[in-house]
This record gives sequence, C-alpha cells and structure tokens, in this order.
Amino acid sequence: MTIPYTVDRRPDTGVSNVTLGVWLFLASEVMLFGALFSAYALLRSSSPSWPSGLETLSLTFGAGNTAILVIATMLAWQSRRAAMAAPASIAAVRGWLLAATTAGAAFVVVKGLEYRGEIARGLVPSVNTFVAMYFVLTGLHAVHVVGGMIANLWAAAGAVRVGAPMTAGRVRAITLYWAFVDLVWLVILVSMYLT
Repeated sequence: MTIPYTVDRRPDTGVSNVTLGVWLFLASEVMLFGALFSAYALLRSSSPSWPSGLETLSLTFGAGNTAILVIATMLAWQSRRAAMAAPASIAAVRGWLLAATTAGAAFVVVKGLEYRGEIARGLVPSVNTFVAMYFVLTGLHAVHVVGGMIANLWAAAGAVRVGAPMTAGRVRAITLYWAFVDLVWLVILVSMYLT
C-alpha cells in the first residue's frame, strides 16, 4: 500500500503530507514553549527580586552550546542541500545527517557538563524559581535536541530504502525542526543567560 502525497503536493494544501505534518507539529511545539516562556515571564515580572542569569549561569557554556547548535543546524541544512541536488547523493545526505547528529550529541554532553557543575555548586530546582525554570526550559530543549538526533538517524538509515525523493522530503522536514530548536535556544539564551 502506498500512502498518497508523501512526495507529491496535495491539491488541497499545495504541500506534501510531510511538509504539512511538520508545520502542524511545529505549531504544537510553539504552543508548548510559548506557554513555558509565558510562565517564565509572568513569574519573573511578579517576583520582587530575581537572580541575574549573568551572575548565576555560565555564559561560557551557554555561548559554547549556541555555537554547537548552530553548527548542528548548518550540517542538517547541508544534508538538505545534498538531498535537493540533481542527482541527489544519498551517501552525502547520510554523511551530513550523521555529522549533524554528532554535533547534537556534543550539545547534550556540554549541557550535561553544565548541569553537573551547577548541581555541584548547589544550583538545583529547589533553590529558587529562576533555577527551576532554567532546568525545565533547558532540559526540555535538550530532549528536543535528542529528538532531532533520532530523526537524523531515522532519515539516514532509511535513505537507501525509500529513495532520493522521499529522503528529500524527510530532510526538508528535519531541517525545519532544527531551525525551530535553534530559535528556542536563542530565546533561552537571551531570556536566561543574558539577563
């Protein structure tokens, strides 16, 4: 059985099912993170005193993770470029996806090292609302990075089996996801690390 519109555009929406699906998924993610950022803003604005992220958190770790995440996204976009090339090179697509996955793993490792240092300094969620929100937002973001890594591995593993056109659709969806993950991280960096 073949699922329609996995590669071709739907006549009613003008996009493939993959593109429509990823945009709907990203809309739900915007609502999730939007609710958390709204809660953060409300808690911060209603608090008589609020810790400074510049004094509490490590800007070195935050900036390093920003660089790693941007590199991961750029590598994912390179896989998209390889998938869209004519003729598409499945080996190149897989290589770029695996490189992006490695960069994503580096992000998670650095975040783990940052958490270990913060916990060693006594910064745990029970200390104050700022630290609790920090762990919730950055922890949920790290879970999304792991999700991107899993998606990369899934697309790389299935590339030979499904062929170039379907792989291109998958990679387009994954690059949109990585761009979203970057955007969320930049909001976390500005709202938590740089305040």
